[in-house]
Amino acid sequence: MQSKRLKKSLEIHMLKKIFIRSSIGLLVATSLLFGYYFYFKYSFVEDLNYRSSVAETALGSIEYSLTGESDLVLLFIHGTPGGHDQTIEPSSYYRVLTPSRPGYLRTPLSVGKSPAEQAKAYKALLDSLGIKEVMILGFSGGGPAAIEFAAAYPETTLGFIALAAISHSEESWQRDDYEDEAFLNGSDFGLWFNFMLLEFLGDEAFVSFMLPNPINQQKLLKDPKQLENLKKTIWSIWPLSIRKEGFINDYLQESNLSLHLTDIKVPTLVIHGTDDILVDISQGEAIARLVPNATMYVVEGGGHMMMSTHSEEIEEVIENFFQNTVD
Repeated sequence: MQSKRLKKSLEIHMLKKIFIRSSIGLLVATSLLFGYYFYFKYSFVEDLNYRSSVAETALGSIEYSLTGESDLVLLFIHGTPGGHDQTIEPSSYYRVLTPSRPGYLRTPLSVGKSPAEQAKAYKALLDSLGIKEVMILGFSGGGPAAIEFAAAYPETTLGFIALAAISHSEESWQRDDYEDEAFLNGSDFGLWFNFMLLEFLGDEAFVSFMLPNPINQQKLLKDPKQLENLKKTIWSIWPLSIRKEGFINDYLQESNLSLHLTDIKVPTLVIHGTDDILVDISQGEAIARLVPNATMYVVEGGGHMMMSTHSEEIEEVIENFFQNTVD
């Protein structure tokens, strides 16, 4: 009887030791995970700020990045969500100016909420930088502000490029609650953990999760440079907490768009992919139909991430448009 009690006592003691050690191990692992997360986030934001500048314009502070050496400037208006880090590489023909749109990163939303107000903000940025002319490119959710800029400032706009750009409201956007509400209300940590998990699972898992088209998946897996560009694009929506205000504003603005497409008189190029499930090709077709003398280039098999999957094709089309318009 006594030996049974002793045996039971030893078992309880062992279970306590296992529980304590497991708890300590879990606490240490959790502390290391969150420690690494906070270090990663701090370093990430520091790098974002290091790669950009802030201009004090007539309409307020506007963050921007400017890369390349050419005299010609491509004004890149990023999508939803994004920031100055969501951009394209400069070429030997043009340098790239990318402002963080109002509500994103270090550009306050007070600079401009509507597409027309944001267009005025970009003109104020150009004035503060002493840039007289630009080719403007509106990508995705940056399309509406780029459209308003091209319509309002023809003397400043060499040409307008609509890349997978939003041009009008869809009936499905007329809602008070958003399909992305869970995403909007998610934590920076949760999004970071999911991204890191995808990175950990490897390139094949990352690409298959991000790209629905199997052909585009295989194309990217064979091109390390463009795979890296896709990862940069994905990370350009994080941390969401310093992009959220702009994200929400974009949804509110896009639910009731009334843009001056027919007022655009500058050369216009529309680039849209046939497989874009985020911004349907009908959005690009509307621009090509309503803007006088606009040209449309259709990327076969191109999805919303076609700047990664079809980068060489798109870069060539953009550069040709530049040369034909400016020369």
